[in-house]
Amino acid sequence: MATTVRLSPLIEEHSRALGVDLGYFVVVYAAVVFPTGTDVRGWWAFAVLGSVVVFHWLQMRFLVKLVFDERGVTIQRVLRRRRFAWTDIAGLVYSERGSGMPNAPSTYRLRLVLRGQEPPLGRFLTQVQRQDYCSGPVLMALATLDDDGESKGGHRRRRVLEELARHGFPAPAPRPWEFRTPRFSARAVTAAVAMDLRGTQAVAVRHGAEVSAEEEPLLARTLPELAGANGGADTVLREADFVSFFFEGPAAADHAAAFLAAAREVVPPHWGVTPGTLPAEDGPPPGPPGSVVPGAVGPAGAAPAVEPPAREPDAR
Repeated sequence: MATTVRLSPLIEEHSRALGVDLGYFVVVYAAVVFPTGTDVRGWWAFAVLGSVVVFHWLQMRFLVKLVFDERGVTIQRVLRRRRFAWTDIAGLVYSERGSGMPNAPSTYRLRLVLRGQEPPLGRFLTQVQRQDYCSGPVLMALATLDDDGESKGGHRRRRVLEELARHGFPAPAPRPWEFRTPRFSARAVTAAVAMDLRGTQAVAVRHGAEVSAEEEPLLARTLPELAGANGGADTVLREADFVSFFFEGPAAADHAAAFLAAAREVVPPHWGVTPGTLPAEDGPPPGPPGSVVPGAVGPAGAAPAVEPPAREPDAR
């Protein structure tokens, strides 16, 4: 079942509709003047102009909206209609737009971030770099990012965010340029960015939301002991479906590689062990038995050497 949310039009939507209004005025004027020879003055002029105003209002009222259904979201505007499947959306973000006038407040846009255009998760990016990833389709305009109570704009914003959350897309933080992915919690992404800024090496173990009683000791004892034996730090990030271990110091890359190989030897086949604070969607399978990892401590005494993840260049 589709849900429609009608929006307050953006300033540019009013501007785009002026061309349609002009065309409507020409048609009405021609229909009144040419067949009847009426001189459009006084009340006639008022009636023609009034019909143009009503026509513009009808466009803004019924042609500026969002339509949500089980397959995706449709962004309807006066002169265009665009549809995006949920599977093509990577997340949400607020962008900021200055007024261009002194002492005038900025306005904001709630935007989609499409797959393939999202920022690298867990990487530290400057504000200018983050802005490069915030040019996706606009869902709605906002005068403020604060919850403005029971105003009409606040009510529309809550309805839109509720519909997005219902389809698996949590609201971004009320700050511009902060990308919100549905894949990880805001806490996990913040931790990943902080560790990236510090230059910390990390290994993530994705175990899934369901962990059996037989697998519990792996999370409670085995993996922490392996991390400690391979030079791991005391800090651990625990999430509902994964846990990340951190390694610092001059030999952090070697320690992380050794722990990664050791962990792959002891975890079940359906678990994923990948470099980085945030686990990859599809972690590589465990290495073949019988190979050796120099410096590995624990059952990985024979696992392939793993190169530390190459540091990607900053997104520009």
